[in-house]
Amino acid sequence: MTGRPARWGAAALLSISLAAGAAAAAPPRGPTPSIPCSAWTDRFGGRAIESPGPLSGGRPGDTLCDIPVPQASRPPYLVPVADSVLGGVIERITNDPGLPTTPLPGTWGNDARHVYSTQQPWNSDKTLLSIENRGGSPSPLILDGSTYAPRLAPCANYPFYDYRWHPSPLHPHEQINVNSSGTELMWFDVVNCTRTRSWTLPIKVNYGIGSGDGNPSNDGRFVALGNDSAMLVVDMDPQPPFPPYPSQRIGPVYSFPPCSLTTGSPGDCTIGNLSVSPSGRYVDVKYSGADDTTADFHRVYEVDSTTLALTPHRMATASLRCGSFGGRPNGWIFPLKHSDMALDPFDGNQDVIVGGRSCPGASIGRVVKVRLSDGRVTPLTDPSNEASVSHVSTRNLERPGWAYVSYLKVEGKCFSDEIVAVRLDGSRTVERLAHKHSLTSGCYRCESHPVPSPDGERVLFASNWAEDCGAGCGSISDIMDYVVTTSGPPSSTTGQDPGLVLNGIYPNPARFMPAIVYSVAARGPVRLEVVDVVGRRVLRRDLGSPDPGCHVASLGEGLGPAPGIYWLRLSQEKRRASAAVVFIR
Repeated sequence: MTGRPARWGAAALLSISLAAGAAAAAPPRGPTPSIPCSAWTDRFGGRAIESPGPLSGGRPGDTLCDIPVPQASRPPYLVPVADSVLGGVIERITNDPGLPTTPLPGTWGNDARHVYSTQQPWNSDKTLLSIENRGGSPSPLILDGSTYAPRLAPCANYPFYDYRWHPSPLHPHEQINVNSSGTELMWFDVVNCTRTRSWTLPIKVNYGIGSGDGNPSNDGRFVALGNDSAMLVVDMDPQPPFPPYPSQRIGPVYSFPPCSLTTGSPGDCTIGNLSVSPSGRYVDVKYSGADDTTADFHRVYEVDSTTLALTPHRMATASLRCGSFGGRPNGWIFPLKHSDMALDPFDGNQDVIVGGRSCPGASIGRVVKVRLSDGRVTPLTDPSNEASVSHVSTRNLERPGWAYVSYLKVEGKCFSDEIVAVRLDGSRTVERLAHKHSLTSGCYRCESHPVPSPDGERVLFASNWAEDCGAGCGSISDIMDYVVTTSGPPSSTTGQDPGLVLNGIYPNPARFMPAIVYSVAARGPVRLEVVDVVGRRVLRRDLGSPDPGCHVASLGEGLGPAPGIYWLRLSQEKRRASAAVVFIR
């Protein structure tokens, strides 16, 4: 496992639909004949959200779409607290207004939170985390990426304005920034307080890096910049056959042609934001029209790999679009709100954009994926009884294939007030993480804007914790940042040895002793241990020497250990696999 030390634990994800304790009696004890792992994971609910069933570990009658938001007091500063329904471990990482930002000189403000869902707050090696500290000082404030203690104030010589962490592990301390005058693009080392690269721009950029929404390409090489009338692409790290930096490689300026998105507003082509795609092959331009029909229209441009020139990209004629744009294949795609782009591992690492459905009258799932090469639309969630999408983030570059989504609070609807992860393969698989508890009416900064860490093991979100909070509410005007921690399902954990894989724990969270699904590549003694968050072993079982293949084993019978978060560790010779399991009552 990567990320925070094991003593902090991790949340198991509600991505299965078993009644409490159902799995304890279902599988046979000990090693079983080798069968495909999918046979067991499908049996135990690997795609639960497609067919909602009982809530694992919940009350009788609860279903996955009928979960009331739990009454929960605001978590104390830096004290992990579990979401009592979904199992996510939540930690408040910004302190009360007016208190000192110890050990860094300064005070906490009443609006101490990250910037937006599409901006990665963690740096590339996850050792630093950048937030704003409005109403306090310093701001922005850089925290330790694991302990969340304040670490760094802004460098006095840094003209920060619209900045992103460089996504490459080769540049962990550098941010990519456009200054406030929109005339200079730079790389700046925020630890050593040095400008490492700089470009003078041929146009004045008034959106910074995409007006707060854009990002560089996933390798940190390309960035798209623009204003109300023009845009361009910069190659910040030219590779052969192009001469390296400090050689400047800036593409030609593309001027937006006069156009109208609606007949009632001629000349209305207001640009909301723009960004280069993760691969650097495309630029997405999001328009902000005058009405609901045109508010979230996107047009995709292709980038010439040699000249960096921009032209509208031809889409497939049959690809789904919206309204009068249905017959416009010259760059236009299905409209999405609060979207982010990613490389899709289920489709040959094609560039895709994922966002909330924004086409009046459409009835497909509310989380939608659009392929940039041809405009193909794939709904990712079940539209039946689904709450409205708030924001989407795909900043989990080290855990490809997932989008992290926040939903508005809509009583009686699926995912009401929740933060979830949605799988990009179209299977409608959803991992449910935590509730937001934020009262957002008339307060943009109170919106949670969840964004995952690069490895997807943690999700940062903002909240005033003034909704469904019982007697422990925060002030409506005090906006703070929270982290929900999760290890992800074992099958998606990075760094697993292919010779020993922990494929699943079912149910999880669990009241009774759960079952595990695991696979081995070779014969040899397998041992199973359950360890609490302070390292004490509470269970050990020898599973024999199973044949190569997939196997199921039960942890035992009856109730599990005391409620809490534990690590399940599987070992075979020098191989290890681990995942978090949550026991509840």
